[in-house]
Amino acid sequence: MGGKHSKILGGREGLNLLLRVASNPNVKKVVPGRIGAKGGRSGKGIRLKVTTVDERGNIKLILSEGSSSQEIYVVTNASNYEEGLELANKIKA
Repeated sequence: MGGKHSKILGGREGLNLLLRVASNPNVKKVVPGRIGAKGGRSGKGIRLKVTTVDERGNIKLILSEGSSSQEIYVVTNASNYEEGLELANKIKA
């Protein structure tokens, strides 16, 4: 885990989700971003969603709880988009 923002949305449950992502051997670093309001539905529980994979294989996730969301950046060992997409699919599971 790295980055400037040490607070994780969802408390222990959110942290456990990110630790599961970080435990993958192809993940170098998990960097939490700012917490903000996302608007729209305010469902219950913690959700983790893959939003994008960049050309270098790094992944951007959204951790959300109720009407709040937090961007999570995942730095990976992947060398291209296809390898990053494969890793993102494993994270979703």
